Order: sequence, then structure tokens, then C-alpha cells
Amino acid sequence: MSTGHLLVLGGSILWMLLCMRFWYAIDREHVWQRRFIAIGAGIGGGLIYLIGTMMLEMLKETPPPSSEEAAEIRVSPGVPEPKK
Repeated sequence: MSTGHLLVLGGSILWMLLCMRFWYAIDREHVWQRRFIAIGAGIGGGLIYLIGTMMLEMLKETPPPSSEEAAEIRVSPGVPEPKK
């Protein structure tokens, strides 16, 4: 697992722990508030992980084109050059 994946996973877990802190702070009589916090923790943690891994894929470096592909370019001798 790379450093980026660990950071994304850590951010997701940190979000869930923060929501769990609020879940414990809410009185047990407010059942629906606690349920919404729990749902928000799960959905938010999952979205942080999903978006984080998608961003890691976008930030990967692409290898430079190989010189073999450049050798395959052909120029037709019968086509005149454009006038300037």
C-alpha cells in the first residue's frame, strides 16, 4: 500500500471517528439525530475513500512515449507543404 492510499484511508477513518464523537455526545433520547450522524459517518467515510482513490489514479505519472512509436510516423512525398 502506498503512502497516498494510507493517507486517504486515514482521512476516511478520521472522518468516521469525528462523527462517532458527535454520536456519543448526542443524548440517547434523540434517536433520529444519532441515526443521521451514523449514516453520515458511513456515507462520508466511503465518499472520502472513493474520491481520494480516484484522485490518486488521476495524479499518477504517465510514462513518456517510447522512441519506437516516433519511428512509425511516415510522410507522403506527394503532398505539398502549406504556404506561409
